[in-house]
Amino acid sequence: MAEELSFRGFFQVVRDRRKTFLVVGVVAIVLSAVLSGPSIITPRYLSTAIVYPVNLNSYSVETRTDQLLQLLESNSIRDSLITRFDLARHYRVDTQSAGGYFRLYNEFNDRVEISKTRYESVQIEVLDEDPVRARDMVNAMLHQADLLARRLQREKSEEVLLIAERALTNERTKLDSVEALLDSLRQATGLLVYEGQTEELTRGYLLLLSNPNVPSSRLEEVREMFHQLQESGGEFRHLTSMSDRFRANYDRLLTEYERVVNDVTKELTYTNVMVYPEVPDKKVYPIRWLIVLITTVSALFLAFVLLVWRDQRS
Repeated sequence: MAEELSFRGFFQVVRDRRKTFLVVGVVAIVLSAVLSGPSIITPRYLSTAIVYPVNLNSYSVETRTDQLLQLLESNSIRDSLITRFDLARHYRVDTQSAGGYFRLYNEFNDRVEISKTRYESVQIEVLDEDPVRARDMVNAMLHQADLLARRLQREKSEEVLLIAERALTNERTKLDSVEALLDSLRQATGLLVYEGQTEELTRGYLLLLSNPNVPSSRLEEVREMFHQLQESGGEFRHLTSMSDRFRANYDRLLTEYERVVNDVTKELTYTNVMVYPEVPDKKVYPIRWLIVLITTVSALFLAFVLLVWRDQRS
């Protein structure tokens, strides 16, 4: 029964002081509407982009979407945006004071949100007082992500390129050495193609033997050529085999080297933009009706508490 009476008392307070509540409500509405206006609270605009990662190499078990998130959240991209758009001045943060950069980074994180969607894409949202700047910051983040991914990829490719260059130079040195020995042997013996020359020399020697009118000096000359083939043929064949093997290795390494050079010099993009950032034409902050509603309700509740408390004291 006491609880019922207390509720009746509350209703009695509201009924008896309805003019007071009306005045409080009107004043709260007017003040909150004025204080939440653009002259007091600068409106902020939101620009959004949704992108899918492409051309990214996985470093571990992370997905390409996770890797793109890590790139976008890197401090190098954050610092490049702070410098390009002079955000310290725009956010009115004195970076020379103690804790200046801490406040600057917190303000940046409050205004820039990067998240993964349920469709494995990445959403970038930038909140700013200037709608054009909000759009430009999103575009700049995407561009900086491309540059950062390209730089990281090139750093790894350049390491592989150095290895490929050393292997190619080493194989070329071995090939040149063998070719130099072959050239000297060709000039000294006249050997060009061992198998072919041996076959032709054998055929000619047999023809000479079948001809009784051939002078002995001619036969001796052919026997001397056979002797040279016997002495130098083995070395010539060995060097020719090494040359073929080194040349095949060199061609393979040259192909690998050209592939790595292509990796170093290629300029890829690493995002497919599904939703392009636009210049917003409607503010998202502050939400004036919500501010007015919360302020009015709070003022009326406070007035109710004070009036009940005064009646209990009297």
